[in-house]
Amino acid sequence: MSLDITRETEWNTLVSDKNLVAADFWAPWCPYCTRLKPIFESIASKYPEIRFVKINVDEQQELASRYGIRGIPVIKFFCEDKEVGEIVGYLPQVELEKKVSEISNGAHVCLANTSLKR
Repeated sequence: MSLDITRETEWNTLVSDKNLVAADFWAPWCPYCTRLKPIFESIASKYPEIRFVKINVDEQQELASRYGIRGIPVIKFFCEDKEVGEIVGYLPQVELEKKVSEISNGAHVCLANTSLKR
């Protein structure tokens, strides 16, 4: 299950952690975002080692601006406040799962280099 980010302080705490975070930047008026939501939730249940969060770009404009969000949906992956991957646009579940798996497998470098893991 994913978590809705409603405050920037909540985001700052979460993204600075050594865990991999998948952040879905979305808006309720976006039809592709609406189609992506159940797929994102389904994939979140299959990857308990990744923190899946949703960021409403209308409510969190500063976060969207900070990460250069120009179109939605966009899923960005972070580890220790560093962006380690991105998926732009809507993808069917099989394709999205494949991309999440690829990014997750590549994130071990970030996790291995984290200052919290010595």
